This record gives sequence, structure tokens and C-alpha cells, in this order.
Amino acid sequence: MKPWMIRSSSFVLTASLLLPLAQAHAQSPEAATSKMVNSTQMDKATLAATSKVKLSKEAALTLAAKLVPTSGLTLTNVSFRSADGWRSFPEWSFGWNKKDPNNEKVLLSYSVSINANTGELTSYSHYDQSRNNLPYAKRVSYADARTAAEQFLQKHNPGKAAETRLYLRELPEPKTPLSADVSYTFRFVRVVDDVLFPDNGADITVNGAGVVSDFSLSWNDVKFEKPDKQISLEEAEKLFQEQADPKLSYLLPWKRTGAEKNTVTLGYTNPFTFYLDAQSGKALNQSLSPRSESNEPVAVSSKPLSPRRSGGALSQEEAIAWAAKTFDLGNYELRSANYSERDYQGNRSVWNLEYTEKGKEKDGYVFVAFDAVTGDVYSYSKDRPLRKEEEKPAKTVDPKKLQAAAMETIRKWTPTSAHQLYLVERDEEGVELLKSSRYRITLERYIDGIAAASGSAYLNYDAQTGELLSYSADFGSETYPAKVPKHLSGDEAVQAWWKESEAEAVYALEPLSEEDNKKVQEQPSYIPKRTAKLVYRVTSTPFEQPYYLDAATGEWRSTASGKVLNLHRQAPLDLKGHPAEKELLLMYEYDALSLEDGKILPQKPITRGEMIEMLMISLNQGRHYPMYSLERKATYSDVANGSRFFSAVEGAVDRGLLDKNASKLNPDEPITREELADMIVRALGYNKLADYPGMFQSPLTDIGNAKHRASIIIATTLGIVPTDKTKFQPQGAVSRADAAVTFTRFLEKRGNADTESVFIRD
Repeated sequence: MKPWMIRSSSFVLTASLLLPLAQAHAQSPEAATSKMVNSTQMDKATLAATSKVKLSKEAALTLAAKLVPTSGLTLTNVSFRSADGWRSFPEWSFGWNKKDPNNEKVLLSYSVSINANTGELTSYSHYDQSRNNLPYAKRVSYADARTAAEQFLQKHNPGKAAETRLYLRELPEPKTPLSADVSYTFRFVRVVDDVLFPDNGADITVNGAGVVSDFSLSWNDVKFEKPDKQISLEEAEKLFQEQADPKLSYLLPWKRTGAEKNTVTLGYTNPFTFYLDAQSGKALNQSLSPRSESNEPVAVSSKPLSPRRSGGALSQEEAIAWAAKTFDLGNYELRSANYSERDYQGNRSVWNLEYTEKGKEKDGYVFVAFDAVTGDVYSYSKDRPLRKEEEKPAKTVDPKKLQAAAMETIRKWTPTSAHQLYLVERDEEGVELLKSSRYRITLERYIDGIAAASGSAYLNYDAQTGELLSYSADFGSETYPAKVPKHLSGDEAVQAWWKESEAEAVYALEPLSEEDNKKVQEQPSYIPKRTAKLVYRVTSTPFEQPYYLDAATGEWRSTASGKVLNLHRQAPLDLKGHPAEKELLLMYEYDALSLEDGKILPQKPITRGEMIEMLMISLNQGRHYPMYSLERKATYSDVANGSRFFSAVEGAVDRGLLDKNASKLNPDEPITREELADMIVRALGYNKLADYPGMFQSPLTDIGNAKHRASIIIATTLGIVPTDKTKFQPQGAVSRADAAVTFTRFLEKRGNADTESVFIRD
């Protein structure tokens, strides 16, 4: 349901209320128009709202119906939304659908919204169940989808088409899809005086059949502020580089597996995530307020402190005594005790104790968690009801005193990590006064002066009394180098990022004032006056996944997997005009094939590991296959955890694509034609059928003794694995070109609804 449909300023009128039962099955949108109830059946609030707009319900429906087929559909709902603080225009919305008469399943549906004043299309959605079986070969390309999106906007909202520009800088051109179930999304950004206004625009989604499935318009009434004097783009580019504040930090890609799972990388993230005021050239944060300089982090302790205790792990009785010694629990009694020998953060043992306030069954509790060996406190929380907004104390504790108290508490409660926790004050975030009249103090973890990949401490205090209400010290189990590796300087990092960056002037919407924000929340019909500020921003080279700069090697790496990325994929030198050029590019696009001296080498035999990897990526709709933990025992002795092919191979084993009873896989050896045929048949789900080789006849004369005779016949009958009329060459190697063609045919057959009938006919 759209957000505006639940606001108090919206009125939803379902078909069951709007239409008499006998009239509910209109055969067309036009017919449905005459069957709607008249305005006198609306309540007074709805009448009052609709009377203020220029388009009547009937006029808006006539416009909306132009986007919908004229037969077989039923008008199912009508709704009206008045203008509010979220969308500054009133809107009529209509919905149609067509159901299967046997099971009431929706076969076809449309939803159309019209600006109740201008008659412009504001939103549109379309679902067609019959499109679910689109053959893979029939899917549209990215270029064709882009054309469809542009034509839709030009036809159905020409006014906004003239005021917007297709913006491609933020998102990369998507990879060639590996299934027919694909969609492409395009963003048309509003343009004011030839300057982009990214906060407004139209989003259009085109499905694999080349049909627009969704359209949404975001548009505000905005005053665009023009500076008296604007710095040039060249000046802005220079200022961005001068004012960039590169932060060296340890990063831990969350999808890493094997031996590198807990190994951090030293890196630089994008240093250009700020704006520049187009008039003054000063740096602005994301809320368009001046960016304040960060103070140097202050360490809780200048050196490592001794642990609170030594020896073996505390028993339950000892843990209870230890808690009583550490915390004020005189008015509480133990409710539960839980011991974890290895908690989720890593190889450490932790006691978790919960207490309830004496004489209270539901309210009043204290929860504590501490290391069973060192005694370090990891968590403490005390139940205290939040004050109401009007109960905020007039006088609060000095934040500086709470900062000092917080640092002393860490030294006392978690001494072994105190030297790694730092107070960092950025934009006054070091101490935050919450609406509940509580102060939150946040400390971050640093290793040798560099921001750690994980780890922090949070302390919440009562702002009036200064009482500590909760404490959390959270640390990951990753490992760090004994000393800081040699790395790029901050200036070198800025220059590396700048080579992948582009500055541009844009209008940015000023945030609502506190007063306006309160009115919007309290008065749904309130529409604040909005202004936009001219600023400069930087966009970096778009890529299919987030990335960072490896500070040690200068390479770009995936934030998710840690793998080295090539932001500008090189075109193979030996592929132009090759018969399998399109198919080979597909495998290269998904990194199943790599270049050697800039060449793809079409005739080089493809390895077993490369083919398994590509099949697994395709079976996961182009996303990488599942990752396996260190605890996963390798199926094959020559594909250990940490190998490039480990996760692909283990995923293939779990899907039944490989024989898990073999001791070795030999992933770097060429795959045979027979093995490829068997793997393809298993990926199609016909491995059970292949268990009955006697069922199949074939003109091929050299497969009589083949281990996978049935798979060969199935794969060749389907036209997936190429062969001549009489010879298959089961033990022959498969060239990269043949593998690419086979893989593409597999994708086409996998989505073909007629595949199974082949065997019935033959």
C-alpha cells in the first residue's frame, strides 16, 4: 500500500462500496465510468476535499482510462488523496484488474494516478501474469528498455518529459540478464535552468518484455535560490580536492569466506561525500549545514590496562557474586543466568544475567553481560520509563561531566579494551540529547590510531540526574596486523578517488525546519514552503557494487567480498567479429572468463572450475552463489576452503550438479564434453530422467560406452551442446567459445516452457 493511502487526508473508496453489486463487473474502463456512484454518496470530508480540485472524479477517470486496455477489466477501487507535506499535489487514483474465474487469481491489473489539478500522470503500475513465462531469448536489451521508458514519459506526461533529463551517472548499465525475469529502472531528474534537481523526477521501470511496469513522479513546489555570485566548476573541483578529508580505516568485507573471513584490509572510502556551497565554496554536510571540523579522537586510556580478573572461567555462583560486586543490585533478584562458551562475536565465553526488581513482576529489570574469564563488562541496561515530551527537565547535567564519567566507567568496567576506545566529536555527535531526555555518548574503536572495522561503546545517561541507564561495549572477532602496513597517504588517496569522480552543480532541497517538521506530523494537510539551494556535488564512477580503495596496494576492492575490481572493464583484443562474440562477452561480463594479455582466447579449453562457477551464478539469477563458513568441510581434496572455486563447487554439490562421492574435482583441468552435458542436464533438473539411459535412442555412434549417455542425448536433443550428425566426442575438450554458446543455449532452454514436451514428442 502506498504511504499516502494511510494518511488522514486520504479517502479510499473500494469498488464494493462505490458500485452496486450488479454493476461491479464493468467490461471496460469507459463503461465503469458511468457505473460509479455520484458525489452525493461521498462523506462530507471527501466532498470538501474533492470540491477544491480542478478535476472531477469522472474527468480524472477518463484520463486514467487512456492508459488501460478497453476490455475484460473491472474497476476495483478509487481513491483520492489531498495535497500534503509529502506530496504537494492532490491526486485521484484508480485500479482495475482481471481475475481467473476459476480461482480468483489476478491475471492482469493496472493502477493509475492523476494529478487532480493538472491532469498529469503521477503514478502507474501494471502487472500481467502471462508475462511470467517470457522466453529468455525474447527479453529486451537495456538499450531497448531505455527507449521504452523515454517513449512512455514523452507520451503520457510530455510536460514532465520536457522538464527532466535521463540521468545515468548514478547507476551503472546493468549486466546482461541471466533470466527473462528482469527489469530495468531509469531515473529522469528534474532540470531547472539547466541545473539538475535530483530530489524531484520520474522513476520508470521496464520489464523483460519491454513493457513499462511502474512509473512514479516526485515533484515539489519549490523556490530555487540563486546565489548572487557562483563559483565556477573549475573552482569547485579544486575546492573539493582541497577540502576532502580522507579517513584511513580498517575494513572487513562481510562476504569474505575461508581463511580471509576475519582478515581486515586497510582502505580509504569515498572522501567526496559532502557538498560545496555554490556561492561561498564552503563544505556542507548532507543536511546542507556547514561541515564542522572533527576534533582529534581522545583515547579512553593511553595504554592497555590490566584485566579485571585472571584465571579460569567463572562458575555460575562466581558469576553471580562478580555481578553483585560490580553493579548496584541490592534491590534486585536474579531471574535467569545463561552461559555461552563461544558468543556470536567470536571465541570468548560470556555470562548473561537478568534481574528483576523485588516486589515487581513485570516492570523493573537489570540485564548484564560480561566476559567469563576477564570479567570485562559488555552490556548493562536498567529499565527506566521514558519521560514524556512535556516532562523534559529544565536543567540537565553538563555533557562534559558525562563524557568524563563515561570514560571512567569504561576504564573500570572494560579495561582490556579501554585503550582502543576513543571519544570522537563530529558535528556535536559526541554527546547527543535524545527526545527522551537522555544523553547518549558514543565512543569508537581505533587500532593504532586507525578506525577499526568493528567495535564501539554506547552509554546512555539520564539527562537530569546523570544516572547511567545502559552500557554497551561491542567488539568483533576480526584480526589486525601487528603494525600498520605501509600505505598510501591521504593526498594520494584523494587523487586516486578524484580520477573516478565528476563534479556537477545541482539544486538540493533544504531540510524542513523543526517547526515545519512538527506541523507536518501534526497536520497532514499542512504544506510547508520548500526551498532548494544551489550546491556542487561529486559523483564517483558507477559500479554494480560498492567499492573502496585498498590503501596498501592502490587497487579498488568490493566492499562486500573484498575482491579486486576493475572499474573499467577492458574489451578483449581478439573477439571482434568472432561467431561467438556475444556469448563469450556474456561469460566475461560475469568474470567466469578472464583475459590473458588482453585476450579472451576463444579456442582455449574451458576448465571445470570456470564452467561450474558460471552455472552457479546463472542459477542464482546473476548474483554470486552462497558463501560457506570455515566450518564447511571441503567435498573435494583439491578444492579447499579459500579456493576461488570453493563456494561455487560446494553450491554445485548441494544442488546435485556434481558427484559428491569423488575424491577430487581437478577444477583447473579442461572439462570434457560428456561432463558438460551431464552438468547442463542436472542444472535443468533432468538428472532423474537421465538415470534411465535405455529410454533414449540416438544417431550418435560414439556414445555407447559413455558414462553419461542419457545426458548426452538430452543435451544434444535440446540443441544445447553442439555436435555433428553422428559424432559427439565424449572425452573431447570444450573450447571457451563452445562453452559460451552452450551456456547461452542453456539459459534459453531453461526458461522455455516447451522444454519438457521435447521428450514427449521424441
